[in-house]
Amino acid sequence: MTELTFALLKYGFLILLWVFVWLAVRSLYKDIESFSPRPSRARRRKNRRALKAASAPVAPVMTASEPAQSNLPFGAGPTLLVIIDGPLAGSSVPLGNEAITLGRAASNTVVLDDEFVSSHHARLYRDQASGQWVIEDLGSTNGTVVGEQRLGAPVILPAGLPVRIGATTFELR
Repeated sequence: MTELTFALLKYGFLILLWVFVWLAVRSLYKDIESFSPRPSRARRRKNRRALKAASAPVAPVMTASEPAQSNLPFGAGPTLLVIIDGPLAGSSVPLGNEAITLGRAASNTVVLDDEFVSSHHARLYRDQASGQWVIEDLGSTNGTVVGEQRLGAPVILPAGLPVRIGATTFELR
């Protein structure tokens, strides 16, 4: 075997080995990314476009000094926040005129013991003008998912629409 043939085989084998390593690392990265609670850039971009295209009306943001009062008669609309999936599955919180906060901190109305939930994750309150329930993400790291879309602004939450915060899913009934 000539030196040239031996050198070509040696470098060809090295190139083939590096291509194999690159493919293995790329495959592992894609597998890890698919199980990550944080969506990939492409999925985030797609979700952002879908959220902008959604026709969900944006509710006005209330300040803490404004009390949450309803113009609807008692019994109209949802009366319970029901946790349907997660560590607190099966529990419920009655909906009154007060805002409901969700998060890891003990000061929240609903305390969610989950590493993917922020200390003050989201707030659920009754809109003064329409009397409907509105959900607002409080700047959480991992976000709040309403239906299949990540929440970007406060939106009116109809009864029966699932909301996911970390491992917990709830809906209004």
